Amino acid sequence: MQNHLFQLDSEGGLSLQQQIKQKLITAIGNGFYPPGSRMPSSRKLADQLDVARNTVVHVFAALVDEGYLESRERSGFFVCDAPAPATVAAPPRQDQHQLDWGRYLKRTPPQPLARSYPDNWHKYPYPFIDGQFDPSLFPTNPWRECSRLSLGVDAIHDWASDGANRDDPLLVEEIRTKVLPRRGIQANPEEILITVGSQQALYLLMRLLADESTLVAMEEPGFPGMRQLVQLMGSKLALVEVDQKGIEVDSIPRGADLVYVTPSHQVPTAVTLSMERRQALLAQAEAEDFLIIEDDYESESNFVSNPHPALKSLDGSGRVLYFSSFSKVLAPGLRLGYLVGPAPLIARARALRSQILRHPPTNNQRTLGLFLSLGHYDTMMRKLNAELSERWTELREALNHYLPTAVVTSRTVGGSSCWIQGPAELGSQELADEAAKRGILMEPVQRFFGDPRTPQNALRLGVSSIPTEQIRPGIAELATLFWALSDAPRQQLDQSTGQKLDAHTLKEHLANCEFLGRTVFGDPYRIRLYPDGTMEGWEGRRDERSDTGQWWLEGDRWYRQWQSWSYGEVAGFEVVLDHNRILWFRDGNLVDSAFFSRLG
Repeated sequence: MQNHLFQLDSEGGLSLQQQIKQKLITAIGNGFYPPGSRMPSSRKLADQLDVARNTVVHVFAALVDEGYLESRERSGFFVCDAPAPATVAAPPRQDQHQLDWGRYLKRTPPQPLARSYPDNWHKYPYPFIDGQFDPSLFPTNPWRECSRLSLGVDAIHDWASDGANRDDPLLVEEIRTKVLPRRGIQANPEEILITVGSQQALYLLMRLLADESTLVAMEEPGFPGMRQLVQLMGSKLALVEVDQKGIEVDSIPRGADLVYVTPSHQVPTAVTLSMERRQALLAQAEAEDFLIIEDDYESESNFVSNPHPALKSLDGSGRVLYFSSFSKVLAPGLRLGYLVGPAPLIARARALRSQILRHPPTNNQRTLGLFLSLGHYDTMMRKLNAELSERWTELREALNHYLPTAVVTSRTVGGSSCWIQGPAELGSQELADEAAKRGILMEPVQRFFGDPRTPQNALRLGVSSIPTEQIRPGIAELATLFWALSDAPRQQLDQSTGQKLDAHTLKEHLANCEFLGRTVFGDPYRIRLYPDGTMEGWEGRRDERSDTGQWWLEGDRWYRQWQSWSYGEVAGFEVVLDHNRILWFRDGNLVDSAFFSRLG
């Protein structure tokens, strides 16, 4: 026995049985165990590998079933006499002239954009990475159940046969009757195509609808994969600015043929396209005769109000081509999505898909179809939304607590990320590089911009990959680094021009007053202080969030403690009144400010 053949990895992705089986098959194929030779006993091999004997017994039994070994009564296991497939020896390599591949390649695809974080991101304590998922969120047991059901004899007969370019009918029906109605979309089976994730859906559409004469308009900043497809097709590109209400519809250039949008949660700012702009975009598409490609990114995750209906559901003329993906809600590695459009277009897309692959693997389609039909998807979405809502809220709380005067974020109603802008002089790439050294992973945003004049003061923080309990310490560490690297001036107490309130004037001014301010997310808040030392607070445009607490004075410092806001911790401040604004200082630095008024 050569031990180097059997180095087992206790932390690998394969079970011990699978690893031992893999090693033995390799050893047999390489002639280490030639045909007819006797294998070591299961007891001896188990002792050498320090595994249970039953583990080796099961491996030997599997190799017998698969024709590698044969069992001889009272003699043990032997390698089958049938020779392994012969390996053709390559002739000696001769030095030869290398082909000039530039003469043969007719189209060179853009280089894939490198990820801005390492492959072992999950090893970092604070991975604020969007698009990756905490493995604990995956519904392991329900998925295993559906995988087992898809391997039943009848199910295998259904999906294992050659289905030409058709998709699994169960999955199509579940999408048609359960998934799409949530977005307000009605579709017939012939209007749905299963794709290998969103990117394939987008590729099929661009291949069918775009050429060198096509003008494509898309959001700026926006999804870099779309810009690369426009480049690949040789089409003309127009970048349209995004604000707090989504794409600026009035800025879409005349003559556009295709307009690509991510209205649910814009990539990368996460803002939601307002209802007013949805209607304006559809009206403009009708008036100017262009098509809309709707990427329904993170459509399910809305934590403040009910989701807007999809553009596709508002479309009365078939101009909206809709696609989404299960990869974004189940796991990125699943790679299953769907495209919805008029039947003639879907027929063309199906034919084009068959030139690439006939269809996504039907066993995976059947597993997902069962997952939907048995109600696991609905259950998972409820749990996932609850978990992401908790993480999203925690991120908001942490940013408001540690960086209230330093950054602002886009106004979002959900999703799994926050788009943050700091002072103009902030170098987000430098900040990201230094943060990684402290275990904090986040995304600089250069790759989302098509204009080379990329702003350097923005970054994106995601919450799908980081547990809730790691968000606060991660933002606290980030805030420390932020102030260490930032050249942004911090307003100091000793430089303040207003009236610094002392013990006497604090009580006089704060015993019956109201503060009006804004969070880093742009949401309004108001706080009322009462003479008896109680206080109330409301946050949001409709006072969606509220809290109560206590306030008191100790010398020349004002103290407060909320029930839940600011983690329910006691905090003390020195207070300056500057005309109609009140400013709070801690450790000599400005931490927040608001408008001040006296209650009648």
